[in-house]
Amino acid sequence: MGKFNEQERPVMDRHLLGLRDRLVWRGVEVHHLSDQDDRPCLEVFDIHLRPRRVYAHLAFLWFFWGSRNDERTSCHDLDGAAEVIAAAAQAGWHEGEQADLHKILDAYKS
Repeated sequence: MGKFNEQERPVMDRHLLGLRDRLVWRGVEVHHLSDQDDRPCLEVFDIHLRPRRVYAHLAFLWFFWGSRNDERTSCHDLDGAAEVIAAAAQAGWHEGEQADLHKILDAYKS
């Protein structure tokens, strides 16, 4: 995935860490990390212990973990976002590998 604006890292981390805390409170296994391009993300495990990476996209103000419409939620409401992601993890991620998120991550250079 392409490089991102390092000045955005503190904002991304703030959103992701707030989401992480709310997911942990809901009993979801989650780890804060950086991907291969040093972009911050959360690794969230579903009920089958399959991981998905959740990213914060600041241009769209989304948390997202795939390219489908049901694989993103607003960053504006951390509790609501945690509910959506926890429910998706409880139901189990969609089958198959996580979608290639290059286009979403690089949209508007965020």
